[in-house]
Amino acid sequence: MSPGKKETAAAERTASPTHSEAQHEGGRLAWVVGLGCVMRLGILVLFPDIVAHYLSDRVELSTPVTSYKRLREGVYLSAHQIPPFEGGGIFHQSPLLLLMFSALHRFPEIFTTLAYVAADGFVAVTLARIAALRRTARNTSGGLSIPGEIVFSCTPSVVAMLYLFNPLTLGTVLVKSTIVFSHVAVAAALYAAAAGRSSTAAVWTAIATHLSVYPAMLLAPIALVSTAADGGFGHLDRRAGLAKRIATTVAVFAASFGAMHMLFVACYGTQYFTATFDFVLRVADLQPNVGLFWYFFTEIFDEFRMFFFVVFQLTALAFAVPVSWRFRSEPLFAATMLVGIISALKSYPSWGDLSLFLGLLPLFEELFKYMQYMFLSANLLLYGIGLAPVFWHLWIEQGSGNANFFYAATLVYVFGQITLLFDLGSAMLRRELDIHHPETRTRPVIQD
Repeated sequence: MSPGKKETAAAERTASPTHSEAQHEGGRLAWVVGLGCVMRLGILVLFPDIVAHYLSDRVELSTPVTSYKRLREGVYLSAHQIPPFEGGGIFHQSPLLLLMFSALHRFPEIFTTLAYVAADGFVAVTLARIAALRRTARNTSGGLSIPGEIVFSCTPSVVAMLYLFNPLTLGTVLVKSTIVFSHVAVAAALYAAAAGRSSTAAVWTAIATHLSVYPAMLLAPIALVSTAADGGFGHLDRRAGLAKRIATTVAVFAASFGAMHMLFVACYGTQYFTATFDFVLRVADLQPNVGLFWYFFTEIFDEFRMFFFVVFQLTALAFAVPVSWRFRSEPLFAATMLVGIISALKSYPSWGDLSLFLGLLPLFEELFKYMQYMFLSANLLLYGIGLAPVFWHLWIEQGSGNANFFYAATLVYVFGQITLLFDLGSAMLRRELDIHHPETRTRPVIQD
């Protein structure tokens, strides 16, 4: 057997697990998820005072649209027949969460804790299943690859472990940020799309949009993922039913979103829309967070406020179509890029948004060798995450600093995300070049 064939056979044996290996992998996944859930539950049950004192009020982990305290206020108002969305009050979260937690409110607090732990475990398992689907489909559908390349796929259990034991993910669950349930909907939408269930993916995308507004940007790549699933996960074939299937996905999304909207209007009136979608898009609460909006709109003159609201929001939303179109041959990658863009450019971001983006990155381990700025991106993110609590303490608690200190840390944090996105996109483009033009693999890319 020639060396090239030996490498190909080795790659296939590595990437295509046998039945016994699949069983062992399932066992490892169960252990990883079980350990992650037990760790979360143990901390929340055994050390509630420490969590409440040191984490619950952290603006890096909780925002006006994901705060558990505000959610409890909304549940209290609803339970006492007081409209929670009227008068521009403190509750600005989806009625879906209000309905769910109004039911949980009747039971002891441990049931709410279990709901958060189960939701995070569900996200980890779903990401692992997406990794398994991508790994299997890539090796059975004849997807594009580089001749002679040996790709060692990140196993599903490792994908779940990297998500569950990420400190940002852990902190998000400990403060009971409702962004966890948005992650559930986004992960479920991506998995349904990867499995070829376009209608289910559209429904989950509509739910995610009601929970967090910005996941509507994911509709285009999710439609492409579900369309590509039949002909190979990473290879989008040109076929007659493409436009029809995408149109069906969009129609199901619109119908699901409209149905939920009508239900919420019937339950809470049109005020819910103003208190949720309009609140997020107008950035009505300028509480500090790890994003770009709050400081800028604190300083801007009122007569220019509306103009810059539009500019800032369009900066994020404008990426949806071009990113989806440019990476249409790898729609899951396009969705991952948009998750990262949402994390960096949404109006009320938190560290929890970054945790989902980082959880999706191991699905594309073949790109890591192409990335040139991983060290820079990692350092920027670590500096931004490490300095934010320090500068907050200097500003708010000691009074020896000011808002510029904390905003400087958020700028470093956002710049780290943008650097990572740029590096990731460049890596995918370079890999596509190597696939279609193998003769250029050893040549540097020079742009005139």
